[in-house]
Amino acid sequence: MTTTLSANESRVAVAGTDVQMFSGGSGPPILFLHGAGGSRGWQPFLQSLAASNTVYAPSQPGFNGTERPDWLATINDMAHFNLQLAQQLGLDQYVLMGHSMGGWIAAEMAAMSQSSLKGLVLIDGVGIRPKNSDITEIFMVSAETRAGYRFHDPSQVPDIEELTREPTPEETLVDFSNREMASRLLWKPYMHNPSLPYYLAAVKTPTLVLWGRQDAIVPLECGELYNQALSNSKLAVIDQCGHTPQVEKPQEFLSEVTGFLAGL
Repeated sequence: MTTTLSANESRVAVAGTDVQMFSGGSGPPILFLHGAGGSRGWQPFLQSLAASNTVYAPSQPGFNGTERPDWLATINDMAHFNLQLAQQLGLDQYVLMGHSMGGWIAAEMAAMSQSSLKGLVLIDGVGIRPKNSDITEIFMVSAETRAGYRFHDPSQVPDIEELTREPTPEETLVDFSNREMASRLLWKPYMHNPSLPYYLAAVKTPTLVLWGRQDAIVPLECGELYNQALSNSKLAVIDQCGHTPQVEKPQEFLSEVTGFLAGL
């Protein structure tokens, strides 16, 4: 299920682990962290961002082509790992962007250390528990049900045929391994850190909180709570859009993100 356009694929050594890395473009650096479904390689929205930025898109430890070190078992561990990754890449004044689980990791990273951050982009991120609704349970349901949660209207998704085709046996094994790793990280407490809103109060980095209004996995309330917790943030909501705006509504997504980046 990996889409390769014009990226470099390489390995980066971090804390004794070889990280699978996709990268491309030139200009100010962006580090993109994928969600619980795993890395889909170099996607069209990354290619678009790489027109004026150097974009790095690693496969997280335990996902796709990156093995899990024995010591890594929590989102907090993932945040520390990715801070080391950013340091290994020599990133300074970079934009940290995360989707879903990656948004949670990015938020934890910003709370730990924001000195090298120029901006933060959280896309339909888990990590904060909603007060008036719930984050949808995605592990004890069928693959078809999970897929149905991802988009509000699949007919408006470019390349939907590729995204919904029957996976190969190899891809099925990778998907199973990714879900096992995601459940290890996200199960208890489910998809949130009760302390995170309090950590975020100290984050002054300019932040774009970007959400699909019809997200069936992480309700918009979570985006509102992120926006409330962060003192220097803007909430942008994309209508008629589900959990993955960068895929379902790529033009609207890029408009919001490029406008935010220009303002930095």
